[in-house]
Amino acid sequence: MADLGHPLLPLSGLAALLAREGTSSAWDIAVEAMDRQRAGEDIILLTLGDPKDPPYSAIVAATQAALCAGRTHYTPLLGEPELRQAIAARAGCNMDNVVVLPGAQHGTLAAMLMIASPGDEVILSDPYYATYPGVVAAAQAHRVVVPARPADLAMDVPAIIAAITPRTRAIFLNSPANPSGAALSADDYALLRAACIAHRIWLLVDEVYADFRFDGTHVPAWTHGPQGQTIVVSSLSKSHAMTGYRLGWAVAPAHVVQALGDWSAAALFGVSQFVQDAGLAALAVPAAELRPYVEGFRLRAAHVVARANAIPGLAARMPEGGMFVMLDCRAIAEDDVAFANDMLRHAGVACVPGSGFGTAARGHLRISLTPDMATLDAAFDRIAAWRGVR
Repeated sequence: MADLGHPLLPLSGLAALLAREGTSSAWDIAVEAMDRQRAGEDIILLTLGDPKDPPYSAIVAATQAALCAGRTHYTPLLGEPELRQAIAARAGCNMDNVVVLPGAQHGTLAAMLMIASPGDEVILSDPYYATYPGVVAAAQAHRVVVPARPADLAMDVPAIIAAITPRTRAIFLNSPANPSGAALSADDYALLRAACIAHRIWLLVDEVYADFRFDGTHVPAWTHGPQGQTIVVSSLSKSHAMTGYRLGWAVAPAHVVQALGDWSAAALFGVSQFVQDAGLAALAVPAAELRPYVEGFRLRAAHVVARANAIPGLAARMPEGGMFVMLDCRAIAEDDVAFANDMLRHAGVACVPGSGFGTAARGHLRISLTPDMATLDAAFDRIAAWRGVR
């Protein structure tokens, strides 16, 4: 067809809003580093939280068996009953409280669209995961950002509660948090529960790193948050090294689950049968068999903290959980983006600038713990040489 010279048809106001509010600079250096690595440069990537470990063998076997058995058809909109029941057992809820979705990222988006309306306010703790502003913007709500405590980047729960206004619709948190590794305690939840009940607002918590708690036992939002006002999203991406499977869920009051089923009908029409079969197999893997995988992250976190603190001008704290360590470079450079670019250029090591996750983490770099110990050591050997440490 001939080009008649018509201008491009305009996109919606939501598209413009997402372009303005939902696009983070967090991945810019990661993308550049991957491009340079593909071009043949010797670059060590400490950027993405994508586990290098393969899924447990039983998960792979279940995937293959499901495909061979022709498990490639439509599924119930809320998820296969057997998988929902297994998730309910893991979460400590009823099956009616579970909906299966393609990953926690989709779960946060779907849940936000069900509970927030244009003009509502949603409170985030800064630093926040890089996609959260986009999730809030997709609901055409306004994000209200509460800085974490500067000393340790822990979530400042009293300040979060103080930020509630008559327009607040939800508090949206991540525990353990990406990028900071901060986690909510039972006392934190007691304060949040009372505030949410008093103000009749939702508590939405992303718990994808729940299995990676280094300082004790994970405190689940479902049992510690306000009853009937709590939504939890999670997935198998991190806990079972299944990022590419795109399998997650939301745990919510039954009427929210039904609304999420309606959303699934409009947006997805269910999650693949063979993927759900793999998820069922994953949840059946004994915790003892997964423990070395999880323990590896704790050991690498402690090692990275020790290596970082041995380099003058750099500092790091042991995270409470998650897959990352925050490297404090403020004694050398307040501009974390410039510092990360210099590190990539002069040391061949790529990290994600903290300012890509909000303003509270400026002057920090996020280090992924997914590489093996030898790779992490090689990276810190390069950083130390670059900083003149022998």
